[in-house]
Amino acid sequence: MSKKIEMREQNISQITIGGKVYEHVKTREYTPVSIYQGNGEFLRIGPKDLIAPELNLHKKLLGYGFPVPAILSEGEQDEKFYYTEQSFGDDLLGDVFWKDCIKENRISDEHFSSLLNLSEQFAQAQLKTASTDRDDESFYLGIHMDYVLEELPEIKADILAAFEKIKVRTAGLPTVLTHGDFNAYNLFEGGVIDFGSIHNSPAGYDMVNNIYHTYNFPKTGDYESKRRYEFTQEQIKQYFASMDKIYLQAGLPKLSDFTEDFILGKTIWSVTRMQRYPKVQKWRYDRFKQMLAEYLAGKSIMQIL
Repeated sequence: MSKKIEMREQNISQITIGGKVYEHVKTREYTPVSIYQGNGEFLRIGPKDLIAPELNLHKKLLGYGFPVPAILSEGEQDEKFYYTEQSFGDDLLGDVFWKDCIKENRISDEHFSSLLNLSEQFAQAQLKTASTDRDDESFYLGIHMDYVLEELPEIKADILAAFEKIKVRTAGLPTVLTHGDFNAYNLFEGGVIDFGSIHNSPAGYDMVNNIYHTYNFPKTGDYESKRRYEFTQEQIKQYFASMDKIYLQAGLPKLSDFTEDFILGKTIWSVTRMQRYPKVQKWRYDRFKQMLAEYLAGKSIMQIL
């Protein structure tokens, strides 16, 4: 049951709820939901019609065993709704990996093991949500097909053909609840955050792009943002051996059989809504067009990464 607690906004950077002070972390780019940080916890606050479904989803994820933060409190005041959740700390794995690469030019075995252990927990929980009912519309919207067709209308036919090919190739996989942006910058050693892009997709989309998301950033050059880390071939091999084992034990095909399909899906997602970063946007557009041509021709896209 929601408990009403006195809430007072001091300014845009700080909120006080029930005597606890929370400092502003970020406001989402596309929705009026803000996140604040307090002592060992985070606060999510915004319109009830946005926050209440997120809270219900969070509880659902906990029920499936996803490694997500514990819920500490919830409440509403006036037209605002909020809940607080456990903090996993200050060190996102993406930043930890970046520091490793600066220091040793590779992600340490210790920190890679943290990623692998967390990914195994996530994959096993995700497969508990499996359904044999296809949800192609959710997958379509989840990878931003609607946006990419608006932004690149000159190659609309090829993009649609590629989406159909992905659907056919992944038809033997169940549909699962999908994070949508599962990568080291949404992971702490203790768990996963930021389910703002959740949708239904074929099983494996998250798990493949956990490794390959980083390749959607240029490695060198004059760009607004660049690649901060990447995995060694040995680490990639170890990761997919673990994921393949989980999928085979669940009676599914090996995840590694669908690597390129899901990489292309994530590439579609990554090229959209990048107008604020025109240099990276152009780099992603050019790279996507190359990958699209190779994929439709039945050739490997791995050399383009």
